Amino acid sequence: SIMKTIAVIGASGMQGGAVVKAFHELKSSGNAEFIIRGLSRDPSSEKAEAIKPFTDEFMKADADDVESMVKAFDGCYGAFVVTDFYQRFSAKHEMETTRNIKEAAKKAELKHVVLSTLEDTRIIINNADNKDTWKVIDDE
Repeated sequence: SIMKTIAVIGASGMQGGAVVKAFHELKSSGNAEFIIRGLSRDPSSEKAEAIKPFTDEFMKADADDVESMVKAFDGCYGAFVVTDFYQRFSAKHEMETTRNIKEAAKKAELKHVVLSTLEDTRIIINNADNKDTWKVIDDE
């Protein structure tokens, strides 16, 4: 069978790392169908270095840069995409990066994408007793 490369955005994070380890377990149990390409904004970080042994490939990619994402997706069958609201604590930025990833996925002609993102929590936060301690931007 043909090997399928799966790009994992946020491979050094909690969700992406769990996906990388799950695919690694598949390979360890004899399912060699997938090549795992870990993606990170900072592939030299301590967390990235820790997850690299569980991947087949590892690259720098940044969802703020569509072309870096196209390059990261090149030759891939699919991708696990986790967005990072916490990078800037901005729903607007998270939506922009999601659109960039979507554009890159189309350009790279990915066949399968799994998207993990947070729901919009501004209403919940605005109704919280301690809402004045949270950074909330209503106009995003």
